[in-house]
Amino acid sequence: MFHGHMEPIFAFGAAEIPSFAKRNYWENPDGPRRRNILKIMRINYLALCIIALSAGAFLASRELALMPDERLHVYFFDVGQGDGALIVTPSGKQIVIDGGPAGGAMLRELAERMPFFDRTIDMLILSHPQLDHIFAFPEILRRYRVGRILMTGIRNDLPRYDEFLRLIKEQRIPIWIADPKKDIDLGDGIAIDVVWPEPALFGKKMKDVNNSSIMLRVINGTGAAVLFSGDAEEKEELAALASGADLSAAVLKAGHHGSKTSSGTGFLIAAHPSLAVISAGKNNQFGHPHAAVLNRMKALGIPIRVTGSEGTIEVAR
Repeated sequence: MFHGHMEPIFAFGAAEIPSFAKRNYWENPDGPRRRNILKIMRINYLALCIIALSAGAFLASRELALMPDERLHVYFFDVGQGDGALIVTPSGKQIVIDGGPAGGAMLRELAERMPFFDRTIDMLILSHPQLDHIFAFPEILRRYRVGRILMTGIRNDLPRYDEFLRLIKEQRIPIWIADPKKDIDLGDGIAIDVVWPEPALFGKKMKDVNNSSIMLRVINGTGAAVLFSGDAEEKEELAALASGADLSAAVLKAGHHGSKTSSGTGFLIAAHPSLAVISAGKNNQFGHPHAAVLNRMKALGIPIRVTGSEGTIEVAR
């Protein structure tokens, strides 16, 4: 055990205090602490410059990849159990078809496929007012300037639909009612051919909203078409067939997420697509796409791609 008075190990008199303790280290150009701090600051500045340059290069490469390339691009978004698609024309015009379900990834998917500073969408198309097709539309109207809306104008008691209609009215966005007698020329070799339904549905309340779906073909300059059929079931498919409309398409967006009530044999034969795309959520509660539909397509030699299995699917023509 230690006894007695313990002297400090280091004891300096006033005159013996070292000069580095009397002076602020910023005033000492050769101070080791100052040199270390300056070194760290230089390293951090260099790191920030590298990060900024990398981010700029990434953004530049992304923007270049999204520039028009004189082809028609169609993105079938992986939005879960619902529908949402983006069409980009050869000159860069953008058309959105349907807005996905609640909890889906529509807004994120759309942002990823549009230029960073682009806040304009030329046209929104609502195939029919059900929640798994319209959910993101009100928010799209808030985030982007929309040139026009294509829809049937049927009535449906759905709060999200009411909100969508209110925003259209507030923003004074022109509405076009789908009419098979009136094609839409997008001005750069792309046309929208409305196949069905008749415009007489406007203002009507439908018991069967699925069978009020807009069916349309997006046709490029070579005549190759992408056929969208909303949630049309065999009843509406047969009506479209009976009208004598041209249903031929290189790509078919299969109706009603691959439900067994859609994609009838006659309709598939008339469309005769080289590819069928099915928008359905992975492991969804409805069992979409149904085995009967897959078997019909396979029997006709139609290749199948499903968003729930692959993620977002891009087709370029």
